[in-house]
Amino acid sequence: MNLNFSIIPNAEAPLPPNPTIYPPCGPVTGVFRKNVTSYKGIPFAKPPVGPLRFRPPEPAPAWISPRECFEFSDKCLQFGGILADLPPMYSAIGKSEDCLYLNVWTPATAPGEKRPVYVYVHGGGFATGSGSELMFDGTNMAERGVVVVTFNYRLGAFGFLTLGAMEEESGSAGNFGLLDQIQALKWVRENIEAFGGDPENITLGGESAGAFSVTGLLLSPLAKGLFHRAIVESGSILSIGAFCTRAKGNLAKSIAMGKDFAQIFGADDSPEGLEKLREAPAEAMAYLSMIKADRALPLRFSFWPVFDGVILPKDPMQALKNGDYNAVDLLIGYNTNEATLFFKSNNNFGSYQMMIYDLFGADNAPAVFERFPIEDERKAERQLEAIFTHTGFILGMRIIADYFADAGRNVFFYNFNYDPAILKIVGLDTAHSLELPFVFGNAIGKMRISKISILSDQMQTHWTNFMKTGNPNTGGEYKNMMFWPFYNTRTRQLMVFDKELSNKTMPDADTLDFLQNLLYGEKPYYL
Repeated sequence: MNLNFSIIPNAEAPLPPNPTIYPPCGPVTGVFRKNVTSYKGIPFAKPPVGPLRFRPPEPAPAWISPRECFEFSDKCLQFGGILADLPPMYSAIGKSEDCLYLNVWTPATAPGEKRPVYVYVHGGGFATGSGSELMFDGTNMAERGVVVVTFNYRLGAFGFLTLGAMEEESGSAGNFGLLDQIQALKWVRENIEAFGGDPENITLGGESAGAFSVTGLLLSPLAKGLFHRAIVESGSILSIGAFCTRAKGNLAKSIAMGKDFAQIFGADDSPEGLEKLREAPAEAMAYLSMIKADRALPLRFSFWPVFDGVILPKDPMQALKNGDYNAVDLLIGYNTNEATLFFKSNNNFGSYQMMIYDLFGADNAPAVFERFPIEDERKAERQLEAIFTHTGFILGMRIIADYFADAGRNVFFYNFNYDPAILKIVGLDTAHSLELPFVFGNAIGKMRISKISILSDQMQTHWTNFMKTGNPNTGGEYKNMMFWPFYNTRTRQLMVFDKELSNKTMPDADTLDFLQNLLYGEKPYYL
């Protein structure tokens, strides 16, 4: 018998402090506070440990007795943060290979209604992060009528090591972290109704590596039908080459890099070698997943998604041209100075030259030097930041938005341009990730007494409107908002989120056209 009902009372009755519901996965007990009930640490897959390391996720078995879901699970095993220099060792406390758990925040009023659902994919360069970060607490969104889900997925080598032996065994040479995300979406589809959510109204969203993931799942045949609209903040799967500059998403190059990694543990690319890797120390594997390039360059992580032809298309641009993608409505955008978070003292011509060759290759670098000359070394860092912001973020998002808009989908493009004075002092400007507190409403405050809190309220309203209706202009209660224009390839209108909201045409069209022809022209960089 498939139990899928709740013992939460109706909207008029008070909720107990620890309500229990009965989704198909098994009964879960949460915490009711401030009109929102949270359920933390729900398993959506079996622990990917031992023989399940480097395999696709398997659904977690159902349980019978109520499971107390009061605390977050461990984060997936990782070391350090994306901006920290590596000391001799980071602590692994609170991190584990056994990490495939999710969290749900649901409005406590009228739980019988089918509420819109937002499934959020965290960022962190596919090497760090978790769904349990305080920044991603779903309480504020839930108070606006949305059921929020966050989750963990395997990181570093555990999630994105690529080997031919994996393809022979599992059908894919890697991308297990993306398969974790797909498994989380399947769990949501099967269980979210018991939490008051609508399985036919799911928005998938993410920031940074989460945005790379969301756009990847837009192109994945395995994710078809698992979500109905998408929110993409600062990232596109098309831009892998700007970060993973060795493999660039190419299957053969990724396998070659995987072989080098396996050799560290005395393993080769064979079934026997794969078994040896399954027995390797987890902490050592996680630590080596954080190997970075020279500190003068943007931080690059060893393991990223790969265009494998199974989970992701081998040629994503061709897939877009052929219409082979999951066509949904799209809210997408970038922060004005994304790259300032990734650079450190890159104020010399040598760093500029290295970076250009790294990003564009020997064949294309001369054209970039001609297009973006450096006459004053003091301007090298700013020039690098501009090129990397366009190459690593804006361009890939513009390409996705163009194809979706031309296919008749509703697309809404934004530019986050709010620049607090304190960030100017430390040189970050409107950097990568700075929109997140405004979107989730955490660390901002709720009183409309400052420009910051007003901007956050406007962004939360636009975002949750889109989750509810597919249009950020409809579905909310706060009326004093500027109309967000539909994006199209003729006018390319954006909504600008700043001290005052405004609309503008996407800037730097000539630069983006130049870079698009260079990177995605006759022979895309990943082939």
